[in-house]
Amino acid sequence: MTGEKELAELRQKYYGLFVHLFWKEPDPKFLLSLLEEISERVKGAARLSPVMAEGWQHIGGYLEKNGPNEVEFEFVQLFIGPHKPDVFPYESYYLAGGVFQAPLAAVRGFMIDVGLEKKEGELPEPEDTLGFELEIMNWLISKQTNSKDSEEEERWLEHQAVFLKKHLLVWAPACSKSVESAPHADFYKGAGMLLRGFLEIEQEIFQDRGPKNIESLEAAQSRYGKRRDWKGPLFDPVPPTEGDA
Repeated sequence: MTGEKELAELRQKYYGLFVHLFWKEPDPKFLLSLLEEISERVKGAARLSPVMAEGWQHIGGYLEKNGPNEVEFEFVQLFIGPHKPDVFPYESYYLAGGVFQAPLAAVRGFMIDVGLEKKEGELPEPEDTLGFELEIMNWLISKQTNSKDSEEEERWLEHQAVFLKKHLLVWAPACSKSVESAPHADFYKGAGMLLRGFLEIEQEIFQDRGPKNIESLEAAQSRYGKRRDWKGPLFDPVPPTEGDA
């Protein structure tokens, strides 16, 4: 049981890290904190994934050479603009070819099922953006670790498996690769590698839990038909909830 608790804590720490990196422009003080014991971070990651270790090495090398001040500008170039961003970090974009499409409704439906509501005035981006989906997983793990008994813990693990296999693991690995290879990616090349390696581990952890298979990106794109003109309901989630994202 201790090992399971430690695993949950490690996973939550990483999801918290990724939320800081992909939710919005990361704070310079936070970025500098990543340099603390960077060699230990690399060694620890190497025991899990060579891709994660390489990601940490890249992050550490960038910050040691350049400092944190340009990362905010890089984030804007990669994900916001001012013209066309390098990467569109939305599940709807990867599966249906545009934002505010049917995959967003599916994410919102999942949130209703688990009792999670987006706070008013929070991130203006839709709930199927990469940063928000990472925060959904962060929240689900917090519910697992605060469970009152093994039955409740198992239920939250099942919710994690469903969200990973129906959403995050379908498109986020491809998005991670897009970040790694983006024209303006420098610091974020390492962040993309770190996320990609972590998601590979998540897939291994949950291979025998939840839905049997993870739909390939190509199959999901075919199912959604790359529809840019989808007009179905998006229904803002307003159920009675147990907590907020």
